[in-house]
Amino acid sequence: MKKYHHLAGPLLYFSCEVEQPEPLPVVENEIAIDLGVTHFAALSDGTFIESPRYYRVSQKKLEKLQQALSKKKRGSHRRKKAAKLVAKVHRKIANQRRDFHHKHSTELVQQHQTIVFEQLEILNLTKHAKPRQDETGKYLPNGAAAKSGLTKSILDAGWGQFQQMCVSKAAYAGRMVIFVNPRYTSQVCSQCGTVRKKSLNERWHSCECGCELDRDTNAAVNILRLGRSQRGETCVEAPSF
Repeated sequence: MKKYHHLAGPLLYFSCEVEQPEPLPVVENEIAIDLGVTHFAALSDGTFIESPRYYRVSQKKLEKLQQALSKKKRGSHRRKKAAKLVAKVHRKIANQRRDFHHKHSTELVQQHQTIVFEQLEILNLTKHAKPRQDETGKYLPNGAAAKSGLTKSILDAGWGQFQQMCVSKAAYAGRMVIFVNPRYTSQVCSQCGTVRKKSLNERWHSCECGCELDRDTNAAVNILRLGRSQRGETCVEAPSF
């Protein structure tokens, strides 16, 4: 049984006790997950979790509200009201995304003893594109527009929050979450191990060995193989309070 203490005011504390959840029965299933933007997740069993793209769905409405906000006089009642409407939409998007993550992380933890992810550097993936200049100081195309779209899709998917939910739930359920190096997971053939270099636009993996499958599924199978090779090295424990 865990006991939690909270500060409810300057000098007022309260505490409550909650039952420690019982670990789930051991199962033999294991799964690897390749997180992406085409699909929210490609699983090593060949299935997909489609991305709901909550921000994208609400983007036009949000842009209109933000434009209306920018036209309101600073400090005015109307501006405060407009700001609340913008915040309400952002809050709805965050709640929808959180519910989506809760649903799928719970299903994955309940059905699998081991879950394997890539160790993603999300902050690096969402950095702004650096300006490029030629010898005369003229700015060159740097792919900023495409990078901005990719960054928006990554943040909309909320990979970090989803992984953290899986880690926390797995820890309490007696499951294992493993993180592996993502290098070459999408380029190596999951059947024969040959490196088949592909551009980001190539969504299908085809190898001379006869392996034909979705690019992301191929990556997920490679992620599972890597997870099996390092099983036991990165077992997640429940956080202590």
